[in-house]
This record gives sequence, C-alpha cells and structure tokens, in this order.
Amino acid sequence: MNVPEALPLSLEDYLEGGIRPRIIDAAATLFRQRGFNAVSMIEVAQAVGLSKPGLYHHWPNKEALLLSIVGITSALLLQQLEDVKAATNDPAQRMRLFMRSRIEVVARYQNLFTVTWQERAILGSGSYRTLAATAERYRDSVRSLIDEAKDAGSIRQEVDTHLLMLAIDGMTGWAYFWYREQGALRPAAIGDAFWDMLLGGIADGTHQAIK
Repeated sequence: MNVPEALPLSLEDYLEGGIRPRIIDAAATLFRQRGFNAVSMIEVAQAVGLSKPGLYHHWPNKEALLLSIVGITSALLLQQLEDVKAATNDPAQRMRLFMRSRIEVVARYQNLFTVTWQERAILGSGSYRTLAATAERYRDSVRSLIDEAKDAGSIRQEVDTHLLMLAIDGMTGWAYFWYREQGALRPAAIGDAFWDMLLGGIADGTHQAIK
C-alpha cells in the first residue's frame, strides 16, 4: 500500500479537535465496524457531513487516514508513558499508574487502537517498520520502569524484566478487544486489579507451585 511519508495529523493536532480529527474518528469507527477495505471515502465523507470533494480537501486517500490512525495510536501510548513518569518519582506507584492509565487510554480511544491492531498489516513496509520501532522504544521504557521498581525493592530481583513486560503488555494491550463500556469495572479499576494480581499472585497460600 502506498502511503504518504509524513504523518498527516499529529497527536497535538488530533487532541485540539476540529474537522480533521472528526474525520479520523469517523474513519476509525467505520474501519473498526466493517474493515478498512470495505469502507469507501464517500462513506467517510457522509459520516461527517462532507461532500467527497470536501473530504479530499482534508485527506488525499484512505491510506493517509489509516496512517494517521496508526501514528496517533503510537503517540498516545508514548504520551501515556511520559505522563506516568511525570506524575510520581515513586517506582511502585509508577507501575500501578502505568497499568491503570494504559487501560484508560486504550479504552478511551478504543476505535483507534482496534483499527491499528486489525489493519496494521495493510501498511507498507516502511510505515510498518516505523510502527515496530516505536513499539520497541515503548517496550524499552516499560522495561526501565520495571527495573526501577526492582531496584527500589517493589519487585523481586529474580523476576525476569522482559517476561513481566510481555505479561503487562498482554494484559493491558488486549483491552482494545475485550473492554466494554457497559461492564461493571471502569478502566482504572481494571488496571488496579491487574496490578494487585501481579503483586500478590492468585494462589490462596495453601497450594504449592506445580512444577
């Protein structure tokens, strides 16, 4: 798939609102419901009350929309991580806040995250490599959070940092698929519950580990 080299819409522009972010949100909703290939630009235009030429004034093609969705999703996660670091210097509290805010971000922007994971294979090789590099940079930072918590004594030293990062990534990342707004727990409560499970384990104390 041929896509523009530059990201058409930054996270800052997206969060400011306006017609272009509205188009992104409408496209993400349609792509999530029906799949990228099944949605036309005319349908995206109709969803935001624009003519087809009016839509093309803002976006050159569907591929540019998808590229922005993927880029915004990556930027949201990087911003979430930076917000966690800025919120507290306590390593243990950072880990809890990370779990909580990761699920909050995925739940709030569920359409964007769902489209990113469902349609990322459509991206061209260059765009996909950029996405993979950003994801690895994010995971490196998560591993650093874990190591800081280990150094502070909040997590046992023998815990494998990489495996714990993968466990956290799986527990929180798949929220795009299973989270339901009408569920009993809000995202922050789910994040707290997940972290409490990791910290305390799930055995009742009377069972020996099976080897």
